[in-house]
Amino acid sequence: MAINQFYIPTLLIGLVSAASLLGCQHTPPNPSTKTIAATSKTSNSTDKSWSASTPQSYLVQTLTRYDWQLTQVARADGKAQDFKHHPPLIMAVRPDTLLFKEGCHLYKIGIERGHPIPYPYSMSELRDVNDNCASKYNIQGPGAIQQVLETIFSPRSYLYFNFRVLTLNEKPPIAEGSKQLALNVNNGMTLIFTGMPKPEQQVSGLPITNELLERYQWRIVNATDQNNQPITEFGYTEVPITVNFYTDEHRRSASFSSGCNGVSGGYALTVGQTLLIGSAPQTMIGCGDLINHIESKLSRTMLSSVSQLTLEKFDNSNVNNSDFPDYLLNQTLETGETFIWKNEKKDRR
Repeated sequence: MAINQFYIPTLLIGLVSAASLLGCQHTPPNPSTKTIAATSKTSNSTDKSWSASTPQSYLVQTLTRYDWQLTQVARADGKAQDFKHHPPLIMAVRPDTLLFKEGCHLYKIGIERGHPIPYPYSMSELRDVNDNCASKYNIQGPGAIQQVLETIFSPRSYLYFNFRVLTLNEKPPIAEGSKQLALNVNNGMTLIFTGMPKPEQQVSGLPITNELLERYQWRIVNATDQNNQPITEFGYTEVPITVNFYTDEHRRSASFSSGCNGVSGGYALTVGQTLLIGSAPQTMIGCGDLINHIESKLSRTMLSSVSQLTLEKFDNSNVNNSDFPDYLLNQTLETGETFIWKNEKKDRR
């Protein structure tokens, strides 16, 4: 690893001194029904106006649309020091996770929401999730970057943090189109990131928005595995599987149900109609062997997943769809499973 031998110890001394002050049914769509599809381009146009006043529940999704590079670290006394390393430290924001990438290392921190302001998020212990890191990036054990992260995110105490968008008068000059973000930790440390928007992407099907996802309940009508074979657990007609998307003051959430406990996690609809689903603690009421088995499969498949969405609308001449259009939502996971969801009226109670 290419390391500035003077810079890292100096930074660590400052950080340590600051820290020490703190103690399905497998039924395909009706082939006689015609679908209407299109090709559209997704962009970050709806996110260009985000600012320090953007609600946290909306901000997190917007942050997933940027690549964030750590550029400064500020101590509890407010003194900031530039963070210049090769390879750089890049942060990716997920609904319930922060991922820090440096070379072949990938550090993961789980986050939870719903805490009081000014620190609405809490975090779990930092860990390196890549066990097969290339030796050229691992010359000196876990590496200086990990030492810095472990100092900032000290496991000695339960940490809370917030995101704060830096305004024009607070930030140094940056490239056009980029944003600056502060991650403030309740131990007095602040990480300052510069983010560049991810490129626009061509997507197939109709445009998908959070409002459309949250307008309906969605029910699985077809589910296949990586080999295009039916997924048995999601094929019981007597056990319909549904998902509801919603946004509250704290978060955006996806809630899956098979009629008992349910499985849920934060969600974000990001660039290219990519769906990110996180994870959250689940209830554990016994529901019988079949439902327990289905919910376990739902949890393993959907939580902490990345998938691609496409949307089609049906034009059925035998039904008046003016008040309730018929949609099919196709979800293809990175792991190869494919789900088709049909929209239904949502229970507004």
